[in-house]
Amino acid sequence: MRILSVYASAHGSTAEVARFIADVWRGRGIDPEVADVGSVHSLEGYNAYALGSAIHNGLWLPEMATFVRRSRAALSGRLAFLWLTCLRAIEPGGYAYVTNNYLPNMLSGSLSFHRIGIFAGRIDMATISQDEAWTLTFRYDGSRDASTLGGDHRDWSAIRAWAERVADDLRIVSGQGPRQS
Repeated sequence: MRILSVYASAHGSTAEVARFIADVWRGRGIDPEVADVGSVHSLEGYNAYALGSAIHNGLWLPEMATFVRRSRAALSGRLAFLWLTCLRAIEPGGYAYVTNNYLPNMLSGSLSFHRIGIFAGRIDMATISQDEAWTLTFRYDGSRDASTLGGDHRDWSAIRAWAERVADDLRIVSGQGPRQS
């Protein structure tokens, strides 16, 4: 089964997650093609699609939003998965916050996802602009200095578990059934 995994990454963290997920799928017999959203010119030849984006200011990155608008008709009714990297995922209740407050702004009725994953990302304070640092502080009500938010918050076990569930979903759709432990 071939899956196109398209990602939008601002500073490289989301790209690393995309490659990690693809490696998990390869280990499960799935044939992924991983591509930066700006390099995708065709959606032909795939059985499924995975979209991954960093979240900035409560929305996926503009290049992913453009890709989704441009590809909505081609993706509609197709097997598609969505995963997001968002700092809010490190907060207590962060998954629910993203689900209830960010996802409705990003999803449309014509595009649905079989499975959605929400993961924390990595913030390298040396690579973000002063505006991004200010926005981070503002989004957290100023209660934490932006420099305290830096670090790698990605939970690789949770990302692996999500990727394995997607691999099982793909096996079921292809008639192979879930992988036996």
